[in-house]
Amino acid sequence: MTNNSENFTVRVMKPEKLQTLTRLFDYNNVGEMLAENRRRIESGAGDIFCLYFGELLIGELHVSYSGEDPHKTAQGRAYLSAFRIHKDFRGRGLGKFLLRTVIQRLTDCGYNELTVGVEDDNDRARHIYESFGFTELLARKREEYQGDSYEYNLYIRRSLSAGQVQKRNF
Repeated sequence: MTNNSENFTVRVMKPEKLQTLTRLFDYNNVGEMLAENRRRIESGAGDIFCLYFGELLIGELHVSYSGEDPHKTAQGRAYLSAFRIHKDFRGRGLGKFLLRTVIQRLTDCGYNELTVGVEDDNDRARHIYESFGFTELLARKREEYQGDSYEYNLYIRRSLSAGQVQKRNF
């Protein structure tokens, strides 16, 4: 999807471009992040939807289609995580543009439930997700990533029409 007036596009990240994610987040272990995301993408367990301004990466939203946690992913359910917009581009509606685009693509593929984790102190994210229908609390979660511990509420968005999940072709 393209916003022609300002040259914003949403594309699925290719494994060879994963290094560019360091522009948006300061990873404790870049090598571990690269290997983990390469495995997820190449196995079909997930995708990373990226927002670009021209060829400049300015946002990301990770989607998991499968995993060990049945709260996050199950038949017809995908999990959204690592939703980031570069600080120089915030406050312009670009996060909503990215989220709307990803939700539409997942819905078009038949995903009728989407989950997202929101930390207690992230009011901005909670507000955005609520405006997109993530209002039902599914579970309270705690996990670690690269030595950092996170506690969050897992919210679910259920669509009104349940479809059959199609093969992703992003």
